[in-house]
Parts: sequence; C-alpha cells; structure tokens
Amino acid sequence: MAESFAQRRNAVNRALRQVRKSYRMADSSGEALERELDRLIARKTIVSPETLRSLINRYEAYNRAAMDISRTLTAALQLSTSYA
Repeated sequence: MAESFAQRRNAVNRALRQVRKSYRMADSSGEALERELDRLIARKTIVSPETLRSLINRYEAYNRAAMDISRTLTAALQLSTSYA
C-alpha cells in the first residue's frame, strides 16, 4: 500500500525534528566551549597545555555534535527527495 500525503509529510517532519535536535545539541556544546574559552581568557595565570585539555575535549564534543547535524540533515534531504 502506498503512503498517503500526510504520512510522507509526517515522515519528513520527523526527520526535520531530528535535525533540530542535533542542532540544539551542537549549540549547547558550542556554548560550553565558549564558556571554557572565556574562563581561560579571564585567568590571571598563563594557560598551560595541561589546562587546554578540557578545551580540546569540549571542542571535540562540539565537532561531533556539528557532524551529527550534517548527518541528520542529509537523511532529511534524502527522505524529502524520495517523495519528490
């Protein structure tokens, strides 16, 4: 049985909600990265390589979250294209 218009629309909307969820995760990770940068900039002492480890960890988490946006957006685009 073929999908109805409403079923196709709902499927695409679910995919877009996943993109929004991925974006929000990346945004939260980006804000945490920014706070860490601000904290390091405000320090009165020199920032050591050991201290930068937490910044690197936050950047890697942000990068993974940003890549997830790309993955979910691609999936939404492919789904939408399949209904065109």
